[in-house]
This record gives sequence, C-alpha cells and structure tokens, in this order.
Amino acid sequence: MIKKLALLLLLFGLVGYFIAAVTVLNKPSEGLVCREIEVFVEDSLQTGFIRDVEVLQLLKAQKCDPTGKKMDEVKLAQIEAALRRSPYVEEVKSYKTPGGKVCICIRQRLPVLHIMASDGQSYYLDRSGNQMPKSTYCANLPVVTGNVSLRYARQSLLRLGRFIQDDPFWSNQVQQINVLANGEVEVVPRVGEHVIQLGYPTDVRNKLERMKLFYTEGLNKVGWNKYAQVCLKYDNQIICKKKRK
Repeated sequence: MIKKLALLLLLFGLVGYFIAAVTVLNKPSEGLVCREIEVFVEDSLQTGFIRDVEVLQLLKAQKCDPTGKKMDEVKLAQIEAALRRSPYVEEVKSYKTPGGKVCICIRQRLPVLHIMASDGQSYYLDRSGNQMPKSTYCANLPVVTGNVSLRYARQSLLRLGRFIQDDPFWSNQVQQINVLANGEVEVVPRVGEHVIQLGYPTDVRNKLERMKLFYTEGLNKVGWNKYAQVCLKYDNQIICKKKRK
C-alpha cells in the first residue's frame, strides 16, 4: 500500500513538473525582446509567389514588425491578420520561442491557370477559384487566352485546370487553353503540331483520358505531327483532321 502511494505521489510530481516546465518554456522571460523573425514558406520549391523578404516588407508596411519589441507585447493575431491580406497567402500560423524569436509559417495559394484574356485582363486563378494578381515570379502553368471572363474561368475552367495540374502527363503536355466566342475550348499541347478541340469544358476527365489513350495507341504509331486537329467533342469518338501537305 505504501509503495503504491509513493508511486502515485511520484507520478503526480512528474506531471506537475512537466506542466510547470512547459509553461515556463513557452512564456517569454520578462523584458525579453524579439531579436529575429524566422519565416517558413510551404511549397517554396513549387511556387515562389511570396518570399521571406516580401513577408518582412509586408509586416513593416502593416506596422506590425515585431523586431525590437518586447516579446510579451508582440501580438501574433495581428501579424497573422496582416499576412492574410496578401493575395498570395492561403494560411498563416505564428508562434514565439523562449529565445526571443517569432516564427511564421505560411502556406501559399497554388495557382492552376494563368489567364490572359482578349480584353487585356491578366491574372492567376488558384485551386479554390481565387484571383491572384500577376507577380514577378513566373509560374509554369497553362495559359488561358481568348474570350474568357473571371466568371467563366471560375465556373467552367477551374475543374479543367485542377485536373491538368493533378495529372503528371497533362501538366507537362498542356501549353495553352483557348476559349472560343461560343464558349468551347481548344487545347494546344507542347508536343505535337495538332490542336485538341475539347468542346465545352465538361466531362474533361473522360475526354482527356480518351486523348491520352489515343496518344499511346494511335499517334505513337502514325506520328504526333500527322494531324492538324483532334476533336473530342462527341461521346466515345475521336475525329481527326489531317494536316495539309
């Protein structure tokens, strides 16, 4: 009985010590000043719309740079709110370290299409349909040209853009998407001298899977430059138009 009581007291003592240690480590020392900001940007190798230096510039512009301030006066919620105003930031989390450092973790918005409409509008569209302004960073994305409004891009092209980005073959093959006046879509591939007539951008998975099969079963045998147009508009059909000699 005495041994059990001693073990319980030791257990409670260890738990209390652990809680006290965590509390002390996560509470900045009184008078401690923020000496450094450390920024982590997710997917920085895939996209580079926002970099460390731009995060610091944004904090200064929003007058919430914590450098030199007492750690107990640094407001993390204010920092996060300021960074979320950037059109390139999807989510941000921040925390303080016992050594006087503020760490900021940022998840970027991931664009799927680069819109360059005939009316002069130029912007990126992310996976959620959010509009992102042009940047000094140049993303390797399909360029959408022609009669495309923001509403059309969100409602009709977003699913196509996500499918292309998620499929390794099509993300490397699709160079341009052109929207015709009637709302139908043409796809210009990187390899081959043909244009893919997709029709209205519906049932895109089925259409592009059909085209991928045609690449492997057909064009690999007759040559990728034999046709000028490949039409996928009609169910279970592939209509090809030969190039003029």
